[in-house]
Amino acid sequence: MAEPKKPKVTPRIDIFKAWCKACGICIAFCPTGVLAKDEAGYPYVKDIEQCINCGWCEVRCPDFAITVETKVKEKKRVEVKGEEAQPKGEEEISPERIVAPGQ
Repeated sequence: MAEPKKPKVTPRIDIFKAWCKACGICIAFCPTGVLAKDEAGYPYVKDIEQCINCGWCEVRCPDFAITVETKVKEKKRVEVKGEEAQPKGEEEISPERIVAPGQ
């Protein structure tokens, strides 16, 4: 009997432009062509749906400027005397950080 396929989890790819030197190594090692160069030579996520979560872009980046998260982190809810509140320390997105669309 065949096992049912697990639904594909779309990864989250973060590119920290402030750390990136636009060497193109991440683009060269991407086996599915998810990454591309913009007009300044910096990588961007062209098609997140094609990503297979291999992590080669993250492993090969000499500047640690790219991260690939395969699991979607759910926000924790904190109850304060019967009320729901946002947990402290929420992640802020800096202008140097580029996140794949739809995330």
